[in-house]
Amino acid sequence: MKCTPYIITESKLFYSIPIYQRLFEWDTDNIITLLDDLKKEFEQTNGQGDYYIGMLTSTKNNELVDGQQRFTVMMLMGCVLQDFYSEWKLFLSSDNKSRLDFSSRPLDNTYLMSLIEQKNEDDNASKNLKMQNGIKLIRTFMEDSSKIQIEEKSSFAEYIFKHLSFFISDLPEGYSARDLNKYFERMNTSGKNLEQHEILKVKLLSNLDADIDKYMLLWNKLADVDTLLIRRRKDENLEERKRQAINSGISVVFANNLINGIDFDNQEEVKSIFKIEMSSIAPKNERELTKDSRCVLTFPYLLLQVLYRKLGCKINCKINDFFKPSNLISIFEEYLPFNGTNVNVEDIKDFMERLLKARLALDICFVRPTEYGFSLDMNLNEDDSNLKNLLMFESMLYVSSSNYTNYRWFNWLMDVVDEKGIPEANVLYRHLKNETDKEFPLPAYDQLNYTGDNRYWFWRLDFHIWQHRKEIFEKDSQELLIAENYIFKRNRSIEHIAPQSPRSNSVMKWDETLGDNTLRDSFGNLVMISQGLNSSLNNESYEVKRAHVQSYCNGSKSGSIESLKLLVVHKDYPNGWTRDDISEHGKKMYNWLHDSFQ
Repeated sequence: MKCTPYIITESKLFYSIPIYQRLFEWDTDNIITLLDDLKKEFEQTNGQGDYYIGMLTSTKNNELVDGQQRFTVMMLMGCVLQDFYSEWKLFLSSDNKSRLDFSSRPLDNTYLMSLIEQKNEDDNASKNLKMQNGIKLIRTFMEDSSKIQIEEKSSFAEYIFKHLSFFISDLPEGYSARDLNKYFERMNTSGKNLEQHEILKVKLLSNLDADIDKYMLLWNKLADVDTLLIRRRKDENLEERKRQAINSGISVVFANNLINGIDFDNQEEVKSIFKIEMSSIAPKNERELTKDSRCVLTFPYLLLQVLYRKLGCKINCKINDFFKPSNLISIFEEYLPFNGTNVNVEDIKDFMERLLKARLALDICFVRPTEYGFSLDMNLNEDDSNLKNLLMFESMLYVSSSNYTNYRWFNWLMDVVDEKGIPEANVLYRHLKNETDKEFPLPAYDQLNYTGDNRYWFWRLDFHIWQHRKEIFEKDSQELLIAENYIFKRNRSIEHIAPQSPRSNSVMKWDETLGDNTLRDSFGNLVMISQGLNSSLNNESYEVKRAHVQSYCNGSKSGSIESLKLLVVHKDYPNGWTRDDISEHGKKMYNWLHDSFQ
């Protein structure tokens, strides 16, 4: 529920601070920053724009479990501002009852009432020094003509009364005093301030008036990116619900309760452990596939991606500045205004429609990292060849992208989803591959050397090797089994197969000639592995590195090998690694990269 001092007054709401809460602690910096920000918002919006101070949490009995510091500051501001705008008096108290009560803290109650009644607080034996400091700071601010002009004082006091905004979230009934105390402790020991996307939520969605509660609920669901929006319910066609949700708008999603926990009028019942029926049936594969899985994008980055797509990828700043999560609020303020006369409610609703579809697309049509690799459902059996092909290609796209490359694949994915809803796996694969081929044309062989940033091409080569594993490796061989189980990882270190300066005895020695230097740093003599493995194998000879690969083949090492290119080297050159071998292998790998564009 959105609140202001005015709304609280009109609604005749009173709040109390439970005994387990800490004392009022706001210092000079906190209060001055709030006053300066309010003045800035007052000036920029001509006294019409809301200023949000976040979320307050209360029980059904109006106990403030979280937010007492901010509410107390509102009371202190009211004690001063009542001299400039009389409506504040109605906020501060009614029928000699203070709007805020400190449970089991009678001295603070007495002192607060003396401030409300504007008695001489210096003579008050029960004075609270932090509150006293706050009152003096607010009074000084209002008396400082460099801060507030005389003719502005009344309108500024009225602005705060009507536009100092916050949301109050009610905890469900049934919380015991002990539960509330634990909740409060978790809130206050996490050390976590409001995230920018939480502030943006309030600023953006406050413009949606009657629909605000619905959109707030939806935003909270979308922000929890690591929890799938659509999860199986008892005796239902899950696939149909996914298709309906991704092809529908927000109104249909709410009307038909298509997202778990989105039933606005009738929230899903949460069963206690004692009410859950026992079953001897093992969970379905879907639950294992998505266990501990997470979204490939953080929520702030998803917000920026959706906005970028809505803008038609046309922006007035550097793309890396646009995609900085630290710039989230300022970017939205410029491109999707939430204050002033430029607010377009339909644009905000359109953005929310796009955001919902994007979250569903990431849940259903793109890989999700898990503890053991990646999962991808798309309503297909996990052994479906088209699904496995898509899963591996999307895995490659994911590990080869980052915030710095702005996750180019997001737009390619949404192009297909916007057109087809949930596409066939082979259709989505072909589209993603075609777009990737256009984005990354194959460079000349001599450019794929040690000095260039060529990590993508090692991942691309590994995908091609995996895709053609049955042609490259012998049937029933250990190498084929290793390739079958390959998992893409964010390996970032490029290592020489034949090292520049071998640590141990090696058949291969380099001469200090231009030809040897070029060959040593060529694509044929390079492999991309993890930084940890790179450190352990640094400057080791080819013979030692081959023994490392052999340990995968004989079963003494478990897990996924870090490079299929290295596995091919192991298969093709069991007896050594010469200059001719490097040249031959390099040309062969480059030809495979060329073939991967077909």
